[in-house]
Amino acid sequence: MAKKKQHRQAPVSNGLIKACAFVGIVISALLFLIGAILNWCKMGNVTNILHFIAQLTLLVAVAFPAWDYVKYKNRTWRIIYMVSLFVYIFGVVFGFIRIYI
Repeated sequence: MAKKKQHRQAPVSNGLIKACAFVGIVISALLFLIGAILNWCKMGNVTNILHFIAQLTLLVAVAFPAWDYVKYKNRTWRIIYMVSLFVYIFGVVFGFIRIYI
């Protein structure tokens, strides 16, 4: 008889990861909504800051579940994750800085 493969359990509870994802989505949705209302009222600088914070909360909401997905996969998946995370952060930060230059 063949032995069953045992899957490794993640040391971080799935509840924490799901909570981070939920809170990140809710906060970013509220910030995008408030930013849209303020943009309509011609308050562009505040809108840009709110969109920047919303993008960072989306990063938190997506980064933890994505890492949970790739952490036990082979090295290629983890490298793709790290490069993608770096590119996202780079794009968000320099996109925000570009507004004020």
